[in-house]
Amino acid sequence: MPTIHLIGSEGFIGRALQREISGDVLHCWSHSQSDPDHHFDILDPTSWDKLLDHRPSHVILLSWPGLPNYCELFHVTRNLPASIDLIDRLISAGVTRIVVAGTCYEYGMQNGPLQEDAFTDPMNYYAIAKDALRRVVALRCSASEVQWCWLRVFYPYGLGQNQSSLLPSLQRAIDEGQPFFAMSSGRQLRDFVSVEDVAKQLLFLATAKSATGIYNGGSGHPRSVLELAEELVSSNNSSIKLDRGAYPDRSDEPLAFWAQMNKFKALQPHQLSQS
Repeated sequence: MPTIHLIGSEGFIGRALQREISGDVLHCWSHSQSDPDHHFDILDPTSWDKLLDHRPSHVILLSWPGLPNYCELFHVTRNLPASIDLIDRLISAGVTRIVVAGTCYEYGMQNGPLQEDAFTDPMNYYAIAKDALRRVVALRCSASEVQWCWLRVFYPYGLGQNQSSLLPSLQRAIDEGQPFFAMSSGRQLRDFVSVEDVAKQLLFLATAKSATGIYNGGSGHPRSVLELAEELVSSNNSSIKLDRGAYPDRSDEPLAFWAQMNKFKALQPHQLSQS
């Protein structure tokens, strides 16, 4: 298996990737690393030299500062130009295969099972920036004969998740013995996927020769937010009451959407081989 350069290794998904595969295969890069042999800040191009000096052949790009502030303009004005510049410099350095983490928010307000060839109509600045980056990646890589994959990640959960997210917040309320937990209506249907499964999907795309283009990164199964919350309450044998409707449902998300996973499932295990 080739060495995979993981950019954004200390985030939620990046740490899951490190748990999934030997450190001998991954070369990890992160702005939180003080070690110059592993330090990388996507907003500071002077920090890219060490990475580019390696002339990486295989790259997984996760780095995207400022989350979960999805509605901030800096996603378009700051993160997007930096990411495009990085893609160009990786191509110039000789990268042969690149996998980038996208977002299900690229689909916008569409409901139901979503497949990769559906139109995109993003509704927040984060998704607008990611959708634009995907288009640039497709054009630049195709013109340079670089293999590329784009994984539209749905709703990952698990170890290392942002503490303000639903499940960590609910777990904290349970641990503190709170009588109530304020939440939205809970009626929304989402594709909740374990972060370990997302890590496996990214690793597969990074090494499967026949994988190309856009893929969904989900479970393929819709579950309601309420169901997920009730399962956590039950598993803790807690008496906490879920205060549904305390917060309004988000206006920039559809009521019910999930990943159509047929394209990813069509990639057979025997296709996983050194590129």
